[in-house]
Amino acid sequence: TESNKAIAQKGYFTIALSGGNTPAILFKLLAEAPYKKNIKWKKVWIAFGDERFVPATSNESNYKMALETLLQHVPIAENNILAVPVTNLTPAKAAKAYEQQIRKHISVKNPFDLVLLGVGEDGHTASIFPHSSLLTEKKRWIKEIWVTEKNMHRISFTLPFINQSKNIAFLVSGSSKAAIVKKIFSRQGASLPAARVKAQKTSYWFL
Repeated sequence: TESNKAIAQKGYFTIALSGGNTPAILFKLLAEAPYKKNIKWKKVWIAFGDERFVPATSNESNYKMALETLLQHVPIAENNILAVPVTNLTPAKAAKAYEQQIRKHISVKNPFDLVLLGVGEDGHTASIFPHSSLLTEKKRWIKEIWVTEKNMHRISFTLPFINQSKNIAFLVSGSSKAAIVKKIFSRQGASLPAARVKAQKTSYWFL
């Protein structure tokens, strides 16, 4: 619905994907009928809300997961897939390069039509973890971060940039996430990264 609405209004639709098991299930569905034909893929621009700083061939790569489950199965133009550059760059330079790439297609007046997000059992979303320096970042749209909990560098949208988006959809599955979802919707969890996400138009939760 949102893709058709955006394409009717401005001629294209922008979406940022997330990684993880739940999005993989969604991506496989989108790659099949009727969605494969109902979505005007040639007018869709795809980015990634966060990425692990690993080669694109790594099984840890969100890009690789999206490619194998969705992107290579639908008629989307290769130029319309904005992947995080991870080759021959430091994490800091990769984040700056990706932000420059995103700024060619996204602006404050023309934000992402939809950003997909997940939630970790600790309340993190994208690669914004509790107590992360990304929680206080106000200027940058995209930033590199060393995630101690995962022992790796990641490139992530920042909280202010996520909150610029028209629509945001959280995809959460599994009984292990029940406790943190309950906390996010309580006063006790108000400071958690996922609880601080708010779309300009509509925030959806698919549980």
